[in-house]
Formats: sequence, C-alpha cells, structure tokens
Amino acid sequence: MKTAEKACRILFVLLAVTGALLLFLPYRGIRVEAVLSGSMEPDLKTGGVIFTDVSRRDPEPGDIITYRIGDTDVTHRVVRKEKENYITKGDANDKEDMIPVKRSQITGTVIGTIPALGYLAVFLRQKTIFTILAIMMIQETIFGLIRWKGERREKLRRKLI
Repeated sequence: MKTAEKACRILFVLLAVTGALLLFLPYRGIRVEAVLSGSMEPDLKTGGVIFTDVSRRDPEPGDIITYRIGDTDVTHRVVRKEKENYITKGDANDKEDMIPVKRSQITGTVIGTIPALGYLAVFLRQKTIFTILAIMMIQETIFGLIRWKGERREKLRRKLI
C-alpha cells in the first residue's frame, strides 16, 4: 500500500472518530461545542472544542461553566457565588461579567477541551460536508471489506496450491 494511500486512510479514520464523537457524546449527556472567542484564553483556546457535562449544573468557584443568555451560550469561570447567583469572569477579561448568572441559566460544567479541533468540528457540523464525508466513509469501508475478502480468498487459494 502506498504512503499517500495510508495517510488518506488514517485521515478518514480520524475524521470518522471525530464525527462519531460529535454525534454520540450528546446522547451521553456531554455537549460538544467550539470555542469562538478568546475570553477564556489561555485555558480554552479559540478554535478549540469544549466538552460540557450537562448533568453538572451546580458549580463551585473555579469551575468553568456554560450558561445561556438569550440565544447565546457563554463559557466563563465561576469566580464566586452570591446567594442564588453565580459571578463569572472570562480568564482573559479584566473585569467580572456585569450580569450575575442564575442556576436556571447554567447548561453545564466544562469537563475537558481539545485545542484547535473546534475548527474541524464546525466544518463537520455542516450538513452537506457531513453527508459527503459519511458517504466517503461508507464507500471506504465497503472497498476495505472487498479488499480484505479478496486477500483472504487469495491466501486460501495459495494454501490449496
């Protein structure tokens, strides 16, 4: 097998694994989102991916949470708790957020991050791109199975000769 062909196969496997993570983690209670701003640098790099556990909605100071303001998701660190509200701040911001966060706004606590994968995740979430890649993955799997079956048949034929 040629080096370029091996590299393409490895790339397809990586894309398949990434796609599977993006599709199946939400069913396990983990939201996968891309970091779109630099307010949490250096911990959460712009273009990275964050994994948010939606079952963890009662954070402690120091935890990074994702919360909803209108139609927008914001991911910032909890600085302190005041009565029923949480005071948050982006690590790269000079000041705390002006509006306290209510517990009902919290969608979850960030449990992990992968730098730079967000650009790929945003790209893969486009329905057209995802559909094309899914068809390519299915095609590659079928061709791989046909090749594997042919190699097995050839081995058996050689043994019989």
